[in-house]
Amino acid sequence: VALTSKHQQADTGTKMIHIGRNTTSTIVSKGISAGHAQNTYRGQVKVMRSATGARNHTRCDSLLLGPDCGAHTFPYIEVSNDGAQVEHEATTSRIGEDQLFYCRQRGLNEEDATAMIVNGFCRDVFDDLPMEFAVEANALLRVSLEGAVG
Repeated sequence: VALTSKHQQADTGTKMIHIGRNTTSTIVSKGISAGHAQNTYRGQVKVMRSATGARNHTRCDSLLLGPDCGAHTFPYIEVSNDGAQVEHEATTSRIGEDQLFYCRQRGLNEEDATAMIVNGFCRDVFDDLPMEFAVEANALLRVSLEGAVG
């Protein structure tokens, strides 16, 4: 999970190299941009000739919190074994007015609604963390978003 706000720029990435047989990997990247910030993700997956039956799934999701921020995804996939399965998907979205309207109708202000939506966006990553880390990650995310939206 990478969060940028104001005029920050983050350039993050992963590298996965499959060498052995029947290896499996899953990469999940979440990028959140607010203000004039930019998030860049570079993901490399390499499958060696020896990696028969290798499988990879890479997912890169970006959430834009405002009209002036951006997200960029650069996958790099190199497969040297025809029996490998490699998948890459990327999404970029904004919080919809209908989502904010729904939350406001239930008594949340825009900042709390945005924090709740961002928390849901990150949930599949945070759910895999030990509980004490997930609680701290949620708190850090909320503090980092204060004043960055609206």
